Amino acid sequence: MLNPPLNQLMKQVNSQYLVATTAAKRAREIDEKPETEVQASYESKKPVGKALEEIANGEVYPNGTVK
Repeated sequence: MLNPPLNQLMKQVNSQYLVATTAAKRAREIDEKPETEVQASYESKKPVGKALEEIANGEVYPNGTVK
């Protein structure tokens, strides 16, 4: 099961394609440079899950902007 749920992700980004590409790009960034993590703690242990949590919380946007 996807956590956070897709409907929560779609509130931040209006396209499933953009969610997937943004999460993939951000996950690679987190994997290569762990110090770029935005949140203090994550539910997920994997980079893709962390990226999805950041998107759902409105901390990462498709244009690459990180709060």
